[in-house]
Amino acid sequence: MNSARSAETQIAEYGTSIEDLYSRCRSHVLSRVNDAATAAEPFYHAFIEHIFPPDFYDAVRSHMLSCKYSDSVQDRHQDNPGFMNKRYNLVGNTDDVVECLRVIFSDPDVRQALLKKFYISPSRELANELSIHDEFEYFFTTAGRFQNIHIDIPPKFMSIVFYIPEMPVSAQDEERNATILYDKSLTPHYPARFRANSVCVFVPHFYSYHGFSSTIDRDVLVMFYVNRDKLEKWQQLRQDDKDSPPFTGLLDAVEGKLRSHPLIEYGVDDRRLLTERSACRVKAPLGRVLV
Repeated sequence: MNSARSAETQIAEYGTSIEDLYSRCRSHVLSRVNDAATAAEPFYHAFIEHIFPPDFYDAVRSHMLSCKYSDSVQDRHQDNPGFMNKRYNLVGNTDDVVECLRVIFSDPDVRQALLKKFYISPSRELANELSIHDEFEYFFTTAGRFQNIHIDIPPKFMSIVFYIPEMPVSAQDEERNATILYDKSLTPHYPARFRANSVCVFVPHFYSYHGFSSTIDRDVLVMFYVNRDKLEKWQQLRQDDKDSPPFTGLLDAVEGKLRSHPLIEYGVDDRRLLTERSACRVKAPLGRVLV
């Protein structure tokens, strides 16, 4: 299997400098985000194809595969207690591929373009307050697994899942292995596709119910934007408030975030916010929705 450095060598061939590569990839990503439509069902999300220039996507895939078959893959504990997925964390990784990803998605213009798909008039200040969460990692799942329905923790302002299949994928498997979005009745919807060089983006709120199942090897890159101050406060919150009924800490944190940074999906109607809070179906720790 190729080493991570092979992807770096590949990158070096694409431009006269790493800075040129950063600039070219940033422009491409920004264009793809700006041109993307936001779908409303079952909750606001965007599925964006060709998110990276083809040559850079090839380098990302090469890098991912070198990580997948390395000795540094770790267990990923937070999905389903009945099985264990694998992960390769990229925090602190200085390979050119990873640095380019980090630079692109730390760029204020890219962050604000993404925020504008979901938040009402997001300020530059909000874009500057957000950073890439430490759960920035390749995530490897074998066939026949599933993830519990859940909502992401309140300090996460955006959830981003890049699809990087190792092998060609049939149309049916493209549908069944992307992120599953659930409506308020917990009926599954499959608006995204497990398609090479594509990404699914959404924001956590009271009914951003999602998960996945796998019929084949499912290789993705996960990334989240978080507010570090809110994350620290969330981590300090007593477990009883976060993870025991009636989950007051969770509900308060989501409500506080949406009041400060209202969603296009909710609008500014206070009654809507309180209605969605009261209807939130989280009934288990870690934002899980048991069926």
